[in-house]
Amino acid sequence: MCSVNDCVHRTVGACLSGTTPVRIRRDAHPPRRKPSIPHGWQRFSPWRCDNVFPLADSDRAPVTSRTPVLAQYLRSRRVRLDPASFGFSLDNRRTPGLRREEVAQLAGISRDYYVRLEQGQGHQMSDQVLNSLAVALRLDETERAYFFRIARPSPSSVDSSRTPVPLSEHVLTLLSSWSNVPAYVFDSNQDIVAINEMADYLSPGYAWYGDNIAISAFGALTLFPDNADFVDIARSTVAALRFNADPDNPRLREIVGQLAVDSPLFSQMWIDHDARPMTEGTVPISVDGSELVTFPWQILEVPGGFSMTVWPVADGTRAHELLTHIRETKLTGRPVRGPLQGWPIR
Repeated sequence: MCSVNDCVHRTVGACLSGTTPVRIRRDAHPPRRKPSIPHGWQRFSPWRCDNVFPLADSDRAPVTSRTPVLAQYLRSRRVRLDPASFGFSLDNRRTPGLRREEVAQLAGISRDYYVRLEQGQGHQMSDQVLNSLAVALRLDETERAYFFRIARPSPSSVDSSRTPVPLSEHVLTLLSSWSNVPAYVFDSNQDIVAINEMADYLSPGYAWYGDNIAISAFGALTLFPDNADFVDIARSTVAALRFNADPDNPRLREIVGQLAVDSPLFSQMWIDHDARPMTEGTVPISVDGSELVTFPWQILEVPGGFSMTVWPVADGTRAHELLTHIRETKLTGRPVRGPLQGWPIR
């Protein structure tokens, strides 16, 4: 009999590769309480491989592999648009958003060609077609960048999708020099590949949830399920995971598979297909049993295709007071933890 991890990985792998679904053995898992499922998601079950992503029957396709991702992204952008804002009639519509023929008309392409794109029948689109579709779907600058990347990936991105790379010594030196503020470096899959002592002390959840920001975010939701800040953080991490990660990357498959099995909320956020990077924000943290204190964070690009998060707290704030206390009483001066190899953003 396979181990629990083997069963999960084999089942998720079948889902993501588009092969015949394989059920996970119930007796390979400890009993657990059935989670509450939002209205409209009754078909979702963490035990069923074909429902790892609860899509409409016509939308069932591998979650990675660039052609299905492109097809799903086109559909997700189309259904969010209001036909009336384009001057189309609202009569006799059974589904939300624009019809396929309406998108084709707006983009100046044939209906059959656009239908094939949404069916995942890969085509090498020209710049003219890409631009026309971006305009027709009203993509903003960030969405356009993501759309172009999944439609026409660079050769270097495809070639490197299965080869992690080390973090440069220059980045480690920079991380070490910022020992007075929390800072850590992560890759395109949101795996933390290096972290300084201050961030390590403030963020033990990263160790609890597999040293991955997305997994950590949904782990925090299990502790604070009604906290709107943690819901927003989880939603942002999902959008950033889509935006930065390579759809063909095996580590992305592992992360998405784990979260899809563990969290119906993640599955719902994932099929929304929002894709945009994280740049700055705030996070509530309890330090040594304190009340939840809001810490600001900002993400910087560093050499090698990695990202660094720093928490630049302002003087006179409760966050600054706590950091001063930690620096004076808790830190030991130990070096940066890491580095691990990771997949850079391409």
